[in-house]
Amino acid sequence: MTEFLDNQQQEETIDIKAILLKYSHYWYYFIISILFCLFVAFLYNRYSKPIYSVSSTLLIRDDSNSQLGAENLLEGLELFSGKTNLKNEIALLNSYSITKQVIEDLNLGISYFRYGAIQTSVLYENLPFLINLDSTHVQLTSREFYITILNEKEYELNIDANHQYAYHIISGKFDRKLEADIKIKKIYQFDEMVKTKFFCFSIEKSKEIISSTDENDFSFVLHDITTILDRYVKSTTINPINKDASVLKINIKGNSPAKNIAYLNKLTEVYINNGLDEKNKMATNTVEFIEEQLINVSDSLSLIEEGLEKFKSENPKLAVTYKEFGAFYQIQKLYNDLSVLETHHKYYESLLTYVQESDNNEKIVAPSSIGINDPLLNSLIGKLSVLYAEQQELQLTTRQKNPKLISIESQIKHLKNTLIENIKNIIASSQISKNELNARVQSFETEIESLPKSERDYVYLQRKFTLSENIYKYLLEKKEEAKIAKAGNVADHKVIDYARLDSKKPISPKRNLAYLLALVLGIGIPISIISLRDFFNDTIRSKSDLTNSTNIPILGVIGHSDKSTNHVVLKNPKSALSESFRAIRTNIQYLAAEKESKVISISSSIGGEGKTFCAINLASVFALTGHKTILIGADLRKPKIHTEFNINENIGLSNYLINKCTIQEMIQKSEVENMHIITSGPTPPNPAELLNNHRMKELIQYLQKEYTYLIIDTPPIGLVTDGVGLMKMADINIFIVRHLYSKRKMLSVANSLFDNKRVENLNIVINDYEYSQSIYGYGYGYGYGYGYGYESSGYGYYEEDENP
Repeated sequence: MTEFLDNQQQEETIDIKAILLKYSHYWYYFIISILFCLFVAFLYNRYSKPIYSVSSTLLIRDDSNSQLGAENLLEGLELFSGKTNLKNEIALLNSYSITKQVIEDLNLGISYFRYGAIQTSVLYENLPFLINLDSTHVQLTSREFYITILNEKEYELNIDANHQYAYHIISGKFDRKLEADIKIKKIYQFDEMVKTKFFCFSIEKSKEIISSTDENDFSFVLHDITTILDRYVKSTTINPINKDASVLKINIKGNSPAKNIAYLNKLTEVYINNGLDEKNKMATNTVEFIEEQLINVSDSLSLIEEGLEKFKSENPKLAVTYKEFGAFYQIQKLYNDLSVLETHHKYYESLLTYVQESDNNEKIVAPSSIGINDPLLNSLIGKLSVLYAEQQELQLTTRQKNPKLISIESQIKHLKNTLIENIKNIIASSQISKNELNARVQSFETEIESLPKSERDYVYLQRKFTLSENIYKYLLEKKEEAKIAKAGNVADHKVIDYARLDSKKPISPKRNLAYLLALVLGIGIPISIISLRDFFNDTIRSKSDLTNSTNIPILGVIGHSDKSTNHVVLKNPKSALSESFRAIRTNIQYLAAEKESKVISISSSIGGEGKTFCAINLASVFALTGHKTILIGADLRKPKIHTEFNINENIGLSNYLINKCTIQEMIQKSEVENMHIITSGPTPPNPAELLNNHRMKELIQYLQKEYTYLIIDTPPIGLVTDGVGLMKMADINIFIVRHLYSKRKMLSVANSLFDNKRVENLNIVINDYEYSQSIYGYGYGYGYGYGYGYESSGYGYYEEDENP
């Protein structure tokens, strides 16, 4: 007891050992929880589909380093090469347009599966069969078609589809008017067309795989283009390897590493080829434009050449003397200039028509590629090409109403108008130049007029031939330049590392991590449950619960016992439980020490907390020491003492209080020497009024003269106020708190009495203390208590006690 009182005064600290002891009491919960979590982790590791990480690295062109290509070999092509923006390239690389091209090239619109004993695996290479779809017929998407191969010629098809719309492969749209609700289980031949109004396909077998496989259960799923595009775009991540590098790491995660490796390799291939095609586009446009002009010039040149040969054959003796300097030389020079000007003029007219009618720059031929050096024109076309490139990139990643896209389109419109006006001005200027050259030619032709007619006709034919020939040679020269430039083109980007597995081990499930998490959860779940239970548990569980709820001093602790009697002091005087009552007896002697006869009331908050048990044994321990003691059963609502001593209950306190008997008549002897008993008597209808009348006070005054200790078993004060009046008459008041039973909030009445000093010497006795259930303890390390002697319900305000 001394140890208990000393511990009570110590400052509260976190006792790690006590906390561990608390949880160790529930060791079986931890064992069950850990085993269960480890079993769940085992199932997760065994049956989860492994996910692998596949990566590839790609070098993106650095604009600070020029490369040998068309933009270097053919003047003007740099207008169309553009400047590389790393963020734009990432968006382009993971765009829907390129992804769609990859999916179509690899035929990823159909997924194949094999069903094993444990797991379902994704198939990509060495497929056991191929699905040949009729693209003109609707199909069912996102539904598994189950295939069981029966033999070399037959298979069983199983499909169950409900409320599924048919899908048009060509248009990429669902037919909302055609809803499938079918269930098919039928045997078909390989290469036989399987056709319903909801799907149409045939299955082509792979002899090698079918003959060698032991598992013949397969399935396939057709994906609509929107779903499969979203899946690949969202699962593909592209990031620079560091902030200063132009090397991108492309990563994708999935169940089929072979399929993902093929996807990344094809993605980089398509991306690089598209970039190269874009670079070659200008050179190709130049060649196409020149070839169109060559066809026209070649036809004219052939006709003129035939006419010239015919003229020579008709005039075999004709001889025209050319002078090195003079009219003929000047006309020849003018013809050369006129042929170049004529070519440029046709280019301007072609460019004007294209800019006016087209919304892109795919067919634009750079002016410099045909020898036109106009800085303003080159600048306008270059700016227009940059804007078109930005527009295409934004269209891949944003919506039509995006403000930036709208701004780009507005700039394109304004720049096109400026370019059109510029081209019209150039055409007008070119026409003036042509007229001037023609006028100068006319001025020299006056000298030719002096020649004979046959010579004059020959000069005119020769002039046309020379003009056409010069244009033809000029176009051939530019064509070869464009071809050389195209042949020298190389891709701006290149693959550094082709797609490969980042690790042979799957990134999910991580087996060791799963078991570690299972172990942590196995320990954490019981701790959480126990802690939550304790948090919401309002009962007195530990010393801290009690000291945090009240300032009433603790007089002693009575432990738990499984004895079948409430007379533990009489039946087991040498037990630890009896010793606990002796300790309380010793402590009581220091309370109200000036009193020769002490009145002790014993109460509690509600029934079932053991106040009658404590009253009986406390009275017994005083009587056994030779003190004349009387036990009074003042709980008129639920009398209990008479059953414990097997005495008459017909005459008792209630009879005396209504003046139906004398004091001597209601006092009864007990089997304990020096101990008398007053039972409660018959249950009255008004117990509160009876206990507070003057006869109760007179009774106590009389008994104090005859007995050393008066032990009063009062009614509980938590729900009724019967016992408060008796407590005011007592010299010492003991309030019983039952371990793991009494509620903290029920201490409010006792706290009020103590704080307001309405009663004297109020102390708490902790009853039914179970050491194994407490994490901190109350200072006693042995087990003791009472058995079944606490109250059961009587009048509806006590809690039912189900113990015998």
